[in-house]
Amino acid sequence: MFKLSKVVIVGRPNVGKSTLFNRLAGRRRALTHDLPGMTRDRLSELIELNDGRVFELTDTGGLEYGDDAQSDFAEEIKRQATFALQEADLIVFVVDGAAGLMPEDNDIANVLRRREEKVILVVNKIDTRLAEENQHDFHALGFERVLAISAEHGTSSEDLIEEIEKIVPAESVSQEVDENEPVRLAIIGRPNVGKSSLLNKLTGEERAVVSNIAGTTRDAIDSMLERGGKKYLMIDTAGIRRKGKTLEGAEKLSVISARKAMDRAEIAMVLIDATEGVTAQDATVAGYAEDAGRAAIILVNKWDLMETTTTLAKEMEESIRMKLKFLQYAPVEFISAKTGRRVEKIFQRIDEVAESYRKRVTTSKLNEILEKAIRQHSPPSVHGKPRRFYYATQVKAQPPTFAIFTNSLEPLHFSYRRYLENTFREELGLVGTPVRFVIRARKGMKIAPKKMPKTKPPDRRN
Repeated sequence: MFKLSKVVIVGRPNVGKSTLFNRLAGRRRALTHDLPGMTRDRLSELIELNDGRVFELTDTGGLEYGDDAQSDFAEEIKRQATFALQEADLIVFVVDGAAGLMPEDNDIANVLRRREEKVILVVNKIDTRLAEENQHDFHALGFERVLAISAEHGTSSEDLIEEIEKIVPAESVSQEVDENEPVRLAIIGRPNVGKSSLLNKLTGEERAVVSNIAGTTRDAIDSMLERGGKKYLMIDTAGIRRKGKTLEGAEKLSVISARKAMDRAEIAMVLIDATEGVTAQDATVAGYAEDAGRAAIILVNKWDLMETTTTLAKEMEESIRMKLKFLQYAPVEFISAKTGRRVEKIFQRIDEVAESYRKRVTTSKLNEILEKAIRQHSPPSVHGKPRRFYYATQVKAQPPTFAIFTNSLEPLHFSYRRYLENTFREELGLVGTPVRFVIRARKGMKIAPKKMPKTKPPDRRN
């Protein structure tokens, strides 16, 4: 069994750690939130290189100083960050080139210096004039390996990938998902929408405390189920509450617990209370599932309490689609966790979604789809020059993630990305799963760096 190489991203807040994580992961995976402790929890993802080798990438905001050290979770956050650094085969120390060298950068450098041989100093945001002027100041931190990049625009990100490739062993090739592995499901939703009731109905046991007091469940509870010879691991989560109601430490930890449960899951079962409709907090919780890159099924619970009409279900689904536009791909089911109505039928949908989420597609099939998409709608030009797509290949499953090799590392325009997502989803019959795209340069091709702007652009933060 090979040892999985571990790459850890560190740096003070707002230097672009999450943006870099997303750039390397090829999708929007790392999250930002104004709840204390939300973005500071250690976040890891398995990343697959072009040749199939795999490494673990970790984003942590744990090395923070100043007033943040007084927070309730400071010690736990720092403990997790320190543990990640001890395990790391490569440490990516990110600094903000636009802001210049800061005292906190020196503090973090002092912590990392004992592991200097494993550290790469990454000067981020070089697409600004200030970064160009400040870049040489960071050599004072004393690290031998220094790279200047733009995590947001991808400039020179290939140089960092080359450094990562050096520490990933040849035998660490990604394995296909074992179809006999249990499908991992996270039951998520705001407090008191029926998560515990659903778990109890599915397991046939009173595994979770059921109460009309919001926030009764505070810990994740795992339950193994079997239906028709197939296995499912159900992960019940503590309720996620609004910011104004998360003053107690236990409630803050319940949010972290829910987020960790989704990190272990493949499919997020998003519960919505039919009697209240889609709320802003429902959208926030559902957004966690989307940002985590998980497949999703939307379950409208307490349907037994509704005075159903011939059009009510249609009207409810239209409302869901309008308020949860980012989960257009997620199927909607109407259930009653209390009475068991349509609960068992969920498993048919789970099987369909799990197959899509784990799907592997041949390169030849992907290129047929890509060529068809280009014929029907050519990609928009980049800075007045035609954009060319050379070929596509799948870099990972869970969710299906496709690399498109092109003559420009500029991000795809959101409308064309959406067009490609819809096209690939339809052609491959994908249900309930996100579809991700990674833009890469063809091997051996050099991409010219972007010219520095004449004026300072607006500050972009994670």
